[in-house]
This record gives sequence, C-alpha cells and structure tokens, in this order.
Amino acid sequence: MTLVNLRRVPLRRIVAALILLGAVVVSLLSRSALVFLWLWAAVLLLLRFHDPAAFRYHVSANLSAVNPRVLLQSLLQLSGGVLVRLRLLGRTPTPRRFSQHLSYTLPFKGRWLVARGGVTLWTSHSWFFIGQRYAYDFVAVDPQGKRHRGNPRLKEDYLSYGQPIVAAADGTVVSVRDGVRDAPEVGTGWVDWRTTDFRGNFVVIKHADAEYTLAAHLIRGSIPVHPGDPVRRGQQIGMCGHSGHSTEPHLHFQLQDHPNFFFAASLPVRFAKVLVDGIEQTAPVHLTAGARVEQSTA
Repeated sequence: MTLVNLRRVPLRRIVAALILLGAVVVSLLSRSALVFLWLWAAVLLLLRFHDPAAFRYHVSANLSAVNPRVLLQSLLQLSGGVLVRLRLLGRTPTPRRFSQHLSYTLPFKGRWLVARGGVTLWTSHSWFFIGQRYAYDFVAVDPQGKRHRGNPRLKEDYLSYGQPIVAAADGTVVSVRDGVRDAPEVGTGWVDWRTTDFRGNFVVIKHADAEYTLAAHLIRGSIPVHPGDPVRRGQQIGMCGHSGHSTEPHLHFQLQDHPNFFFAASLPVRFAKVLVDGIEQTAPVHLTAGARVEQSTA
C-alpha cells in the first residue's frame, strides 16, 4: 500500500525493479538458501548506491517480517488471495465483466493526482494481489502538480495531509480501524515496519450487495464514524494521513466485493461526475496513474 507514481517512475526505479526481478529468478533457479541470502545482500548493496529510496523501502519492507502483526497480515493477504480465486472459480472481476450497482464519486474534494492505479496489468496498483488489483493511491496536488510545499521531510507540508476524505456513495459503515500512528519517516522511502497495521487507519463502507469501499492511511483520531452508522455521499469519514505502510501522505482507495480486506477481490470502479486533466467526463470512467482528477460541480 505504499505509494509509487507509475507514470512518472524515473529510469533508476526501472533498473532497480529489473535488479530485483533478476534476483528472484536466479534465487528460484538456484534452490539454495545460501545463494538466496548472498544474492539478496548483493541486490540491497546495489540498490543502496543506485537508488537510495528503493533501498530504504526494501530494507524496511523486509524488516516488516519480524513484526508479528504485519507478518500475519502478509500471510493473510497471500492465503486470502488463494481463497478468493477459488471462490470466484475463474470469474475474476474485469472492467468488461463487472457492472457496479451504484454511482461512485471521488472520495475527496479539490485537485488530486492518481499516483498509482489503473485497470490493466501495466497500470494496476498491485496486479498480482487480487485484493488490491484495482485499488488507487491518490495525492493532493497544486495547479503546478506539486505534492508538497516547504520541507518534503515534514508530513504536514504535504498537500494531502489533513485533507477531508468523504464517502464515495451512500452506505453503512461496517468496520473502522483507528489508533495507528503516522509513519515516523516521510519522503525518504522508509515505511513504518513497526506499524500495527499496514493499512493504517481505515474505514470500510457497504454501499450495495458485494460492493464495499475501503479508505486507508487516515490520520489517527480523525475518523468520526463507527460501525453501523449510515453515511451519505460526500460526508466526511476521516482525514488523509500517513499511517501504516506509507512513504508519503496519501489516500489508498478501492472498491471490493467483501467487507474483509484479506478475503476480498478488488473491483474496477468507475467514477462519475469527474474532471480528468481538466476535461469533464460525460460518463463514469476508470482512472489511470498520472491523471489529475477533481469532482465536477456541474
């Protein structure tokens, strides 16, 4: 659930990804634990000099394995994904196959950037995790596209931080997580490997049968709703934060077919009444990483 802008990934990030992919392939072919360990040490050393931010991310992500809570969540995500695929029996949701029951609008106000997400393999938030395949990461931006003002190492200087997050449609709150701290680092690549929940603080809302929205990484103590509360479209449900596995303040948002994140398939949601790169859309649309979006007032 960390944030990476897929459309604006610099060359060094692509090289870093190829290095990691090569390490995985060689490790699988070698079938040797010693080769695996030496190879990963070499990869991290290469990343340290090639892309320090990627190095910090992978070190902190690996450290999460010694955090019992995050390790359990990672195992739940993997096993839950298998169960979801068995439940769907090949009927995995796709943009052509899935037809949403309701109209959904953007879960925020103002101009935001789709930093991560899309409905294809190449634009997807996390294609191989069925529970996050069609998720989106959003960050607030100014007219020049800047994400922060002042110091990029201060979470409060990010335009997303503290912005109200709202319900994307009418519904009923089914679950809430609060009390997770903001990640201590921002803008460095480190994630909070000691967090109690990699989703941070979140709200799950039921909107229709098998249609639930998840809004994650909210600020601790900013959630005014509770399970069982009815909510209306546009009603504030929290404030954008930096809790859980987050490299900078942002909103992780997705539509899913089950209230439990670990046992849900994400769904390819279309947003209505939206401006994409300043152009008003005449029909509900899927979004793609790199687009600047805001809610239409028409």
